[in-house]
Amino acid sequence: MRLGAAAVLALAFAGPALAGPPMTGVSAPVLQAHPMPVAAQLKAGETTLANGAVAYRPASLSAGPAPLLVLLHGASGYPLNFLQGMEPIADRLGLVLLYPHSVGQTWDFIINVSTDGDPWRGHDSARLDQSLADLFGRTDVDPRRVVLLGFSDGASYALSLGVANPRLFSAVVALSPGIFIPPDHSDRRQRVFVAHGRSDHILSFDSTSGTIVRELRDEGVDVRFRPFAGDHEIDPTVLREALDFALGLQAPAPPPTSSPK
Repeated sequence: MRLGAAAVLALAFAGPALAGPPMTGVSAPVLQAHPMPVAAQLKAGETTLANGAVAYRPASLSAGPAPLLVLLHGASGYPLNFLQGMEPIADRLGLVLLYPHSVGQTWDFIINVSTDGDPWRGHDSARLDQSLADLFGRTDVDPRRVVLLGFSDGASYALSLGVANPRLFSAVVALSPGIFIPPDHSDRRQRVFVAHGRSDHILSFDSTSGTIVRELRDEGVDVRFRPFAGDHEIDPTVLREALDFALGLQAPAPPPTSSPK
């Protein structure tokens, strides 16, 4: 585990993560919230929104449409230190952050998959939609740079929900996911970044490199996969690369010449 900010991020996601086989034949919900031009701006710092989601706006952020990073927590519930650990990054890159939370300890999508139920049964996606709508009504967000990022269970949820909603999310970042349910459709223009530690003892690296990434590419998704030497954690170098890629701050890099396994 890394030290400093990376340690804060890793602790924010402590707790068991659930995994299961890929599923087909189910449709993810289409989120209705979309950015719109508004004159109002959130106050600097943290603001509580609908369903207890917390938004963060850097004090240095100028007026006008800002990029948005939506953060999905892992299986440990709602650790605010994850949001707070990301705030210096938001200050540096000029991002608005939105930190929603699941009804239970993890996203109902994950629980439903583990019990062979309808993965989209439950309230979490509707609550996220409401939190986004509240945010979009309160501050000006750049519709070309709305990024959905998750770690662990949150990464699985981000992939399955985010790839199914390319009109809302311009990019999806999945850090150490466990499952992916392919959507009915995808958009190759959407940026998708997947990373996983080779020594992950919680969720299988081989499942991500051999199954999830392959399924994404089979769906026509233009995915960048970045393996790294580490456990079930957020590598700070990989996180920087992921955000630069998702926000269009760097050109897409060619895939690694060696096998990811």
